[in-house]
Amino acid sequence: MKSSLTLFSVLFYFFSTVVSGQESSIKGIITDGQTPLPGANVMLQEIQKGVVTDFDGNFEIVGIQEGQYSIAISYLGFEDKVISITIHPGEIKNLGSIELVASAEALDEVVVTALGIEKEKKRLGYSVQEVQGDQLTTARETNVTNSLAGRAAGVQITGGGSGVGSTSLITIRGEGSLIPGNNSPLFVVDGIPISNRTISNRAEGNLETDYGNGAQDINPDDIKSVSILKGPNATALYGSRGLNGVVLITTKSAERTKGLGISFTQNVTFENALRIPKYQNQYGQGAGGEFAFLDGFGGGVNDNIDESWGPRLNGQLIPQHDSPTTSGFRAGDFAVRPRNPDGTFADEIIPTPWKSNPDNIEDFFRTGSTITTNLALTGGNEFGNLRLSLTNLESEGILPNTDYDRRTYALNGSYNLAKWLKVSSSVNYVNSKSNNRPNNSYGTENIMYLWVWFGRQIDMNSLRNYWQPGLEGRQQFNYNYNWHDNPFFTLHENTNGFDKNRIFGNARVDIDITPSLSLMLRTGIDYFSELRASRRAYSTQRFAKGQYREDDIFFKEQNTDFLLQYNKALSEDFTMGLSLGGNTREEENRYKRISANSLSVPGIYNFENSAEPLSKTQFNDKRKINSLYAFANFSYKNFLFLDITGRNDWSSTLPKDNNSYFYPSVGLSAIVSDMVELPEMFSFVKLRGGWAVVGNDTDPYALRNTFSFNEPFGNFQRVSASDILRNENLKPEEASSTEVGADIRFFNNRLGFDVTYYKSTVKNQILTLPVSNTSGFGSRIINAGEIENKGLEVVLNAKPIKSEGGFTWETNVNFTSARGEVKSLIDGLDTYEISSNYVNVLAQVGGRMGDIYGTGLVTVDDPNSPFFGQVVHNEDGFSVRDPNLKKLGNYNPDFTVGWQNTFTYKGFNFGFLFDWRQGGEIMSRTTLIGGTSGMMDFTAVGRESGIISEGVIQNADGSYRPNDVVLSGRDYYWWRYNRGNEEIGIFDASFLKLREVRLGYNFPQKILKKTIIKSLSLSLVGRNLALWTENPHFDPETISFNGGTIVPGVEDMALPSSRSYGINLNVTF
Repeated sequence: MKSSLTLFSVLFYFFSTVVSGQESSIKGIITDGQTPLPGANVMLQEIQKGVVTDFDGNFEIVGIQEGQYSIAISYLGFEDKVISITIHPGEIKNLGSIELVASAEALDEVVVTALGIEKEKKRLGYSVQEVQGDQLTTARETNVTNSLAGRAAGVQITGGGSGVGSTSLITIRGEGSLIPGNNSPLFVVDGIPISNRTISNRAEGNLETDYGNGAQDINPDDIKSVSILKGPNATALYGSRGLNGVVLITTKSAERTKGLGISFTQNVTFENALRIPKYQNQYGQGAGGEFAFLDGFGGGVNDNIDESWGPRLNGQLIPQHDSPTTSGFRAGDFAVRPRNPDGTFADEIIPTPWKSNPDNIEDFFRTGSTITTNLALTGGNEFGNLRLSLTNLESEGILPNTDYDRRTYALNGSYNLAKWLKVSSSVNYVNSKSNNRPNNSYGTENIMYLWVWFGRQIDMNSLRNYWQPGLEGRQQFNYNYNWHDNPFFTLHENTNGFDKNRIFGNARVDIDITPSLSLMLRTGIDYFSELRASRRAYSTQRFAKGQYREDDIFFKEQNTDFLLQYNKALSEDFTMGLSLGGNTREEENRYKRISANSLSVPGIYNFENSAEPLSKTQFNDKRKINSLYAFANFSYKNFLFLDITGRNDWSSTLPKDNNSYFYPSVGLSAIVSDMVELPEMFSFVKLRGGWAVVGNDTDPYALRNTFSFNEPFGNFQRVSASDILRNENLKPEEASSTEVGADIRFFNNRLGFDVTYYKSTVKNQILTLPVSNTSGFGSRIINAGEIENKGLEVVLNAKPIKSEGGFTWETNVNFTSARGEVKSLIDGLDTYEISSNYVNVLAQVGGRMGDIYGTGLVTVDDPNSPFFGQVVHNEDGFSVRDPNLKKLGNYNPDFTVGWQNTFTYKGFNFGFLFDWRQGGEIMSRTTLIGGTSGMMDFTAVGRESGIISEGVIQNADGSYRPNDVVLSGRDYYWWRYNRGNEEIGIFDASFLKLREVRLGYNFPQKILKKTIIKSLSLSLVGRNLALWTENPHFDPETISFNGGTIVPGVEDMALPSSRSYGINLNVTF
């Protein structure tokens, strides 16, 4: 490492000392005080002769007669500047560096838009919001996607339920697709699209494992800014990939200053569980109030039962799994305890106190930690710059033996080979890995599933030594051998590791053909290779003889594009910009899975150790899209702006006759405050509107029927036809969108509102629908479905306090209200299943996107009955279950609010961010199964006295009477919370989170000026410190998986979300 730093130091020193200089009649460089400003207008007013600065802020004007001149300099977002000069005959004048001052009215008004083009925000006919890079790194998240929560209107982030490194789901302006996973926005880094897909392991005995979404490979320390392009109006130039919005990331580059610059960042945070389910502590494992352990298989009294309807925990002496025996073994060491000739145990169990261990689960979780170290070296001169960044992240989860590590190496730079020629490149290499990712969803290998069957009498420490003596590696020790695995055994022996290598970056050439005409050529790649390895030890419930599995994943996408731009002032009032571009995209995916589902020798995890034929799965696909696009920008007197774009794609995944699709967009904006005189309270008033159409293709192999290889029969290879009927007549999907908005600011920009209303429609969706089995197929692919999304977004920015003493308060509020409606499906079909996980997310004509359907209880439906709405019971006192699906709720919120505040005083700064989501529902599997098992806190009620279920009994004549049948506690809860009544597990998904808190100090220059340190800041930070929500058991901000598909609206034994707190240090030299 030391030698590498020395080498790079020499490189930067050499690079930064390159000098060259050519003079002209008048030349100079326009900067903002530190960074050159490309595209600034420089005009000699007397003779109306001007130029535009190049990519490094340089300009030169030649052929000037002697005399006195005024040079007018203007740049978007900065105050105009006029310099008076005198030119003598034959003089060559170098004006050096000319600094422009940011305009108070135009601060933050230049934003990055589609294709990475910077534009004045006032020119746009659509809504764009920016998040600065420092907002993502002070109080940081391991997954940078989570850091965007609450910071932009119309953007909803939902974290995963599998701890550090888990998937984060992001949607912009709701869901427009009926296909799960097709509602994620496009991520673009420095102009190159990168994959944000989630590739989740399917179950097949290894319960599903969440390995995270692709965007978590993006290093926040290298981010300069994030632009959120919210709809087709803003993203039409990205074609079909911009259908769901675009997250446009610009990375940091070096400043063009001489010498070597060094920055160092150290961030250390600690995490613990934010909310753990509440369990009862009055009753232990067993049934009917009885329990006595013998072998954990049922040889004792209810010792094979994992429910907690056993004896009251009063300290009485009862044989238990960890009780000592007269032979010296533990009672649960069934495989090594001495036996009699008839197979019975020859020793005796010594009973131990039957008492509660109220903190046994809470103590199992540990305090996690995340340590992030970043070192960046920068250098440059008037010709170019170079930046090298090295970041190391090491994170330990709140579950024992779970982790996530990521190392990122980023290099970018640019160089002017000539006044008219600039080359630049950026490359990022990311290695992420984990020794163990926890399992999620429903099943024995998910720790959170285990807890709802984990008797409250169990001492967690008794399970730490998880092998039976003498059978290490062969037989685990546990409290129950009929259903479950030892939690320490699960996390230390049954691991899910991965090692992922990813490279993404680009190479770019910019050519100034004339002062008005430029050409950009660029190629970029996103590539990753990932190897996952899952191990299952001997005696695992699902794999008694162990198992080993590898998943080998390969992805590559290459984009090559060009952009020709022409900008011209047609007159003093009119300006015009014309652009023509093209793109070719090639994508390749490869996936291979091999499993050895039984091992010959325990503890040896390779395929040669397989005791039976290997199970194998493999698929490959490729796709290609060629595109051409053009756009034109017109402005009139710098207050009326018109943008027109058009793009055409040709996709390899669509039929030859339908593989071409064109989509246009139009945007119009008017600066009303520059057109008419308004009252003094108005600082700025802009109205805008836009319309766009976007198309979309489908996945490979959707056109023609295919065959799949199966396991060989002897020496003969078997193949089978797919049960999905493909469609050679598919058409591209089509989305149209309209939005209008206003940007209004008051009191010298101290208060501002940005309001947007949008409406979008997606039709001709490409769906797989079920068909009659008599057709020979199970489903078919067709065009069907129309979804309409409407929404309102309001952004408030204010500076309530800005005192002369240096105290400031800035506040920002993002409000979003959105609704998606299913307008149509296909003739004869009124319902389409989008996803399922014990409840169904269904699209019904006239219904909302996100509607949750499931089973529930029969209620009195006669509105004239005095018992209207009450639950109906049978004569035995059990509630009657309704076999028909009913609507249980909708997982989308009614509205969301993000409220961010920043206070500064001299060197101190303090900030906090609240994230509020109101409305929506979520179904909790933890609550349902915990109610069935007798583990949840509410199941302690009525155990001795019994319970009368609220509602009525239906008489033989159809009338009703109040229910008066007393049920045992076990019968009541088991029947009420078990399968077939998901309705009881529905909760309000509303929540308020204290998403972020930070307190920092920037050390003043008077302290640092005698040191080599240029800047020094220190911050105390916290994330997700507090949660307010209706249910006491879980965080409603979670998602689940089913067969690799993300299912929102379901909490399925999710790990607790984490609160974090720590310290952040930034130093520059």
